[in-house]
Amino acid sequence: MAFAGIALIGLRGAGKSTLGKLLANQIGWRFVELNKEIEAQNGLHRSPRSSRCTARKVFGAWSSQRSGSVWRASELMVLATGGGIVSEPLTFDLILSSFYTIWLKAEPEEHMARVRRQGDLRPMADDRSAMQELRTILLSREPLYARASAVVDTAGLTVERAAARLIDTVAPVLSKDARAFGLQSAAS
Repeated sequence: MAFAGIALIGLRGAGKSTLGKLLANQIGWRFVELNKEIEAQNGLHRSPRSSRCTARKVFGAWSSQRSGSVWRASELMVLATGGGIVSEPLTFDLILSSFYTIWLKAEPEEHMARVRRQGDLRPMADDRSAMQELRTILLSREPLYARASAVVDTAGLTVERAAARLIDTVAPVLSKDARAFGLQSAAS
C-alpha cells in the first residue's frame, strides 16, 4: 500500500489533535482528525452531551474500505485517530500498513487532566472509578499501541517540547532515507 503519511495513536488526552496540527503545519501536510471525518461522512455531529458509545457505534459500522478513502488522496497527511482505533483490527491494520504510526504516550493522570482541561467531564463523574477505568483501558490497549512504528512519551512535557520531540521522531520519515522504513514516496 502507498505511504499516506503519519498517524498518531494513543488514549484520549494524549495530544493527538494538538500535536498533530502543529506537526502538519510544520511539515506542510494536511491534518485530518479521523473521528471528525467519520462523523462528517455519516452526517453526524457530536454534541458535548453525546455518549462515548456514539463514536464507537459509528466507527464499528464504518468499514475499513471506507476509512481508507479518507487517506487515498495523493496529498500526504498527519492523521489523528480516536483512542479506540486499536480495537478495530481491520482499520488499525490498514493504518499500520499505510502510515508511519506514532503512539503518543503519557501518564494516566496526565490524560485525565488534559481531558478535563478540554472541558470533557463525561467520564469524570466519579473521579476514583474514572481513574481506575482509564488505567484499565490503557493497560489493555498498551500491547496494541505498541505496534506503532515509534513512541513519543509526552509525560511532563509542555506542548512545545512535546511537539519538538514529535518532529524529531518523524525527521527520518521525512528524509530521503524513508525507504529504509519500507515506505513508498515518503520524501516526495
